[in-house]
Amino acid sequence: MEGSLRMARMECRNLTFTYAQADRPALQGISLTVARGEFVVLSGPSGSGKSTLLRLLKREVSPGGTLHGSILLEGRPLQDWDDREAAAAVGLVMQHPDNQLVVDRVEHELAFGMENFGLSRGEMKRRMAEMAGFFGLEPLLARRTDELSGGQKQTVNLAAVLMMQPSVLLLDEPLAQLDPLAARDLLGMIKRLNEEWGITVILSEHRIDDLLPLADRIVRLEHGEIAFQGPPREFASEAWARGGDEWAASLPAVTSWALNRGENREGLPPLLPPLTVKEARAWLSSDSLSERGITAGGAQEEEAKRTSRDEPILLGASGLYFSYDPRTPAVIRGLEWDVRLGDWISLFGGNGSGKSTLLQLMAGLRKPQRGEVKLSGERLKKIPETARYARIGYLAQNPLLHYAHETLEEDLRHAALRAGLPEPTEEARGLARRFGIEQLMDRHPHDLSGGERQLGALAMTLASRPELLLLDEPTKGLDPMAKRRLAGHLAEAHRLGTAIVMATHDVEFAAAYATRCSLLFRGEIVADDRPEAFFRGNLFYATALHRLFASTRPVANSVGEEPIFL
Repeated sequence: MEGSLRMARMECRNLTFTYAQADRPALQGISLTVARGEFVVLSGPSGSGKSTLLRLLKREVSPGGTLHGSILLEGRPLQDWDDREAAAAVGLVMQHPDNQLVVDRVEHELAFGMENFGLSRGEMKRRMAEMAGFFGLEPLLARRTDELSGGQKQTVNLAAVLMMQPSVLLLDEPLAQLDPLAARDLLGMIKRLNEEWGITVILSEHRIDDLLPLADRIVRLEHGEIAFQGPPREFASEAWARGGDEWAASLPAVTSWALNRGENREGLPPLLPPLTVKEARAWLSSDSLSERGITAGGAQEEEAKRTSRDEPILLGASGLYFSYDPRTPAVIRGLEWDVRLGDWISLFGGNGSGKSTLLQLMAGLRKPQRGEVKLSGERLKKIPETARYARIGYLAQNPLLHYAHETLEEDLRHAALRAGLPEPTEEARGLARRFGIEQLMDRHPHDLSGGERQLGALAMTLASRPELLLLDEPTKGLDPMAKRRLAGHLAEAHRLGTAIVMATHDVEFAAAYATRCSLLFRGEIVADDRPEAFFRGNLFYATALHRLFASTRPVANSVGEEPIFL
């Protein structure tokens, strides 16, 4: 990276913003100063205003509405900056990577911004060589952008933004579509950019386990207002002191675990809450709690969530082979797999491993070059399309793909019509009540938050009461409380007999709810087991508490109980 990258200071002064035709402000009285070179994490529930704030800070994509107050960059009002200077100084990586990609090939995407700024060919090549090497994008340069995985698209977007060498980097949930290893790699790169080149970072994210140790400050938004701002460890202590699920659910698992165990530290001085597994290990060894019986906790009992392998096969994949391009390696290679009645499967795999492709093959949205998929013993390709859509529900990675009308109510009504329900209008209202989104019925899909879009799309998908539900990254973009609500809806569908397969990177969610975990690698299922057995031997596809206890002796649930081996 160039030494020309400059640190910048951003400031919001009593900022209030209301979307056009909205009845209340999306942001209210925001006063926030971000120092040069600071790393700030925006947290808060879905719909709290995080994305709105980031878009306002990037002048070129500011939403339409009424703005009061001011935004300053280096002490100058943002609207007074020259267009070219403002565009170069502030870079934004959007929440949904598809919304930011503009050209067909990765190489062209990386060059797009530099071409618009009229950089010389030599300068463009030099920057591209440097950035492609930094992000490991060289093997993807010739690939079509629409063939990339969600995580690969996000990485390409970040690299394209950094081509302009901004002094302020805004990131809207950049980890949402990344596998655990890729997420840590990306965070490491962002931290290097922040520490070594002084880029000011303002990052919005729900997955804050890995962010708290890196951030200088946490800013929590609630209902468009700042509810807290301060150092990460103060945030952890404040969240615990407030009690209740809203704040405590946003803490890393090891922090919540340690604070919970620390409630009964009789005669011991208070300890600062650990933010990382490393700190939690030191905390664990620093007192006698390790001798009183400790459990990882959080997941359902194995016996309660075990699915018998003797259950009938609902969907079977045999010898599946699929390639997007004969010149590139196949994405799915001779895959053998089955989904049984009563299953709730978490499908793991690295970005680009083929999880989304496999779900689309299982849904009948793509046809394999070889092999076949059977639903209850019947070849999928022989089942009429209408019947197939009714029996297999599919929720895409980008929930906006499920919306085609001007309001949520219209989309829900059309979903009820497609499902052949007798009273589609009443069914739509019933779905909205069931998913807690009735107050959003007159909203345009693009005006919904990420979590609201996800719930609406899930409601449409479940309208036909499918036998099998395929979910592609269902927890992406959801705050912890929204995840719990989503889990409740999925658990109810599962209880009523719907088998679930979800491609995910969310190991904590999988540990809490899945009955099986499977790992896709090089086009094949290479691991398939009950969650506890699956997580126990992994380094990256494991929960924080599994990593915490990975090298400890057997630990007990409580005094007098049999030990659990973690």
